[in-house]
Amino acid sequence: MIASGEVTGYYFPVAGALCRVLNKERPWGVGCAVMPSSGSAANVASLRSGEADLAILQSRAAQLAAQGRDGFKEAGPFADMRAILSLHGETVLILARQGAGIKSVADFKGKRVNLGRPGSFQRSMAEAVLEASGLTEGDLSPAVELDLSDQGVELCEGNIDAAFFTGVHPMSEALAAIDECDAVPVPIPVKSVEASLKRASWLSPAFIRKGSYEGLKEDLPSLQVRAVLVGSTRLAPEDVHAILKAVHTNFGAFTRLHPVLKGLSKQGTAKEGLTVKLHDGAEKFYAETNLK
Repeated sequence: MIASGEVTGYYFPVAGALCRVLNKERPWGVGCAVMPSSGSAANVASLRSGEADLAILQSRAAQLAAQGRDGFKEAGPFADMRAILSLHGETVLILARQGAGIKSVADFKGKRVNLGRPGSFQRSMAEAVLEASGLTEGDLSPAVELDLSDQGVELCEGNIDAAFFTGVHPMSEALAAIDECDAVPVPIPVKSVEASLKRASWLSPAFIRKGSYEGLKEDLPSLQVRAVLVGSTRLAPEDVHAILKAVHTNFGAFTRLHPVLKGLSKQGTAKEGLTVKLHDGAEKFYAETNLK
């Protein structure tokens, strides 16, 4: 059983793609099924209880759950959680309004920037980008806390100067802002945040591919948080090894099962966003295949 996410999101179909591969190869000798859920926190609970054998989590949530921090503090550290496979990324797109004078994150000083609602995924990613760029909320004038669904309108009306759109691109909210008022994408060059990436292992470099949005003629450098497949030490190393062998044997077919998986590389799945200790079975598989 793979704990996934809401049926309208991305984790649910990605879990379905994994199950299709596993049911073809049947590495356990039993079938794979997808468990819908409300997201990472619910998936951690299902994995802890043994209701799920595997779970898809955001890499940041996996790290916090393993350490027993923030929203996972009450349950305590999940020391038996183990990483198996890195999946797709959710990438930051910053849009600035025309005439705002924003060409880089450094230009946010004194600007009206929407960071998103406190506690939201959008907010956590915006704060991570600010920190990686050497800025704080105090550098903004002032920080704004709009919902994702509202920020495009406010940007086009000139009520804010920039906003963060984090997800799988193209995002409908970002498309609307670009179509309606020619909002301008702002790059986040890796070189400018290199030192921070060494401290924040849950963030990794990414590109928003050219053509994802009208006028985007070159790949736009940015940052992402990865979705990761995790399990626990209850899973036998030979079972995890068999899971990875099944996925990698059918890797081309796997990445074609859903558009969000397009562009995944075998090496990326073994390295990016794996913020918790690798399962022994994964360590063995990646060593054998020279991916680590």
